[in-house]
Amino acid sequence: MTKNKTLLIGCIIFPVILIIGFIIGFVSTFGSGFSSKTKVPDSAWLRLNPTAMIGDYNEYDTPKWLGSSAISANELIAKIEAAKSDKRIKGMLIEPGFIQTNYPTLAEIGLAIESFKQSGKPVVAFGTYLSQGDYLLASFAKQIYLEPSASAGLLLEGVSANVMFYKELLAKLGIKMHILQSGAYKGAGEPYSQTEFSPGTRENIDAMLLARYQILQTAIAKRRNLDPNKVTELFEKREDFFLSAENAKDWGLIDFAMGREAMLTQLKIEDDQLISIADYRISEPKPSGNKIAVVYLSGNISPAANSEFGSQGIISAVKVKKLVKAILDDKNIKAAVIRVNSPGGSALESELIYQQLLKLKQQMPVVISMGGVAASGGYYISCAGDYIIADEATITGSIGVIGLIPETVELGKKLGLRSQTLKHGKYAGAFNLFQSFDPQLLESLRRSSTGTYNEFKSRVITARKYEPGAIDSVAEGRVFSAVKAKQNRLIDEIGTLQVAINKATALARLSSPAVQNFPTKTSFWEVLRDSDIMKMKQAIMLFSDPAAQLERSIKQIPATGEWQYFMPYKLD
Repeated sequence: MTKNKTLLIGCIIFPVILIIGFIIGFVSTFGSGFSSKTKVPDSAWLRLNPTAMIGDYNEYDTPKWLGSSAISANELIAKIEAAKSDKRIKGMLIEPGFIQTNYPTLAEIGLAIESFKQSGKPVVAFGTYLSQGDYLLASFAKQIYLEPSASAGLLLEGVSANVMFYKELLAKLGIKMHILQSGAYKGAGEPYSQTEFSPGTRENIDAMLLARYQILQTAIAKRRNLDPNKVTELFEKREDFFLSAENAKDWGLIDFAMGREAMLTQLKIEDDQLISIADYRISEPKPSGNKIAVVYLSGNISPAANSEFGSQGIISAVKVKKLVKAILDDKNIKAAVIRVNSPGGSALESELIYQQLLKLKQQMPVVISMGGVAASGGYYISCAGDYIIADEATITGSIGVIGLIPETVELGKKLGLRSQTLKHGKYAGAFNLFQSFDPQLLESLRRSSTGTYNEFKSRVITARKYEPGAIDSVAEGRVFSAVKAKQNRLIDEIGTLQVAINKATALARLSSPAVQNFPTKTSFWEVLRDSDIMKMKQAIMLFSDPAAQLERSIKQIPATGEWQYFMPYKLD
């Protein structure tokens, strides 16, 4: 009865989705008359007010009437650059709201703000409560205002990395985790096998944190013209967790402890002069003539179906193959910049992507631009480039392999589950989670891990011209700051995305080429049209089956069944 009810609900939902999809598609395609562009007033101020997540690039072109997704750094930069020469725009007001992004992305936006300032137009920032990310964006302004209320303020934390250790929890649940890794510093498995970091992993991660901490302090000292020692004292010796506006002013972090209305009055700005950057429309001419392709590859490396639905935030071989084909089909594209921002993922998918990028390199120069993180699988695919440039705050390296396989015999006993397998063949039914794994199987998997690790090292040896005997000094799962990566020849240069574009231009021997971004933006209608709606039916059926949910959940602690080139730690 329950299953029939689920099917009935599904039969009702799917037609409704199709009807809604048709309406959305119709309006998206023909409804330009329904929308109106926000008029830019004379003597306008551009209000740079990003909130939440700021990614490198947004692959989806969501209709404004439907509710736009978070604006990307690529879009922010394009609009700031346009506003610089827009005679209607007289200045910029930065008002961030709890933004989440990485240091390299902030730096790219900051370069655009600095360029805007060079036009002679004023840039000021205001906040009621500024997080560390908000403040770093605000610090590009010439003047910073902060709400003086006792409930407002500024929070500068420093940097940290928090990792949960599950060994004791798993033991209580009756789950035994088999850790199969190659690389002494590849600490991805340690949360499941230990109660704290091994000394080597701890030392490696702490070195990365220290490098990031120094970048943070240097940035604040430079932009606010402060003594670096005073900035260090601010982070390490101040008494209060939250900084009030007056305290922040005393430290030299802001210029005025003043409310928003008072600030607007002082600057002689009326509310109707402010135009949000989301409402500021710019015309982006279609690139022509000789071009450089800038390809944004952001997210975890993972297999994907032929459908691109939900592919934003995932780097798959299917996606990269389509991108490479699109670039090669355009005879005006003479070089490519691959912007990599990924902690890695599937080892096999990394290899397939690597092969696609090699195919591209055979036809044109390929320059790698590393964003916030290009580690493990992210570094693997970077090895396909002719030249590698990393931002100063990039995390890279992590050359190693990890595989995690849960064994749940004891959990099954606690739940009253028993498992019995009838088989023919040595490895038949090898991965039944509720039976003990054969030691020969585990040993075989360890040999496979070693083979996968050796393939990773061979890619680095070829790309970076290492002697085979020297590769272990930069491998074993170690992560590196950009400075250390350059010292160890894992990258060629430290620089921004624009530096990478300039390098690609030089390698292709071009003069002032146009830039074309990839993937090309997909409309909401196209996403819905190309998606496999029947997958929703499968999801509903899975949700109705508790046993299927349990097995699926266990198998995803974490991803199992394939080798991972993955760096799981997030450094804030």
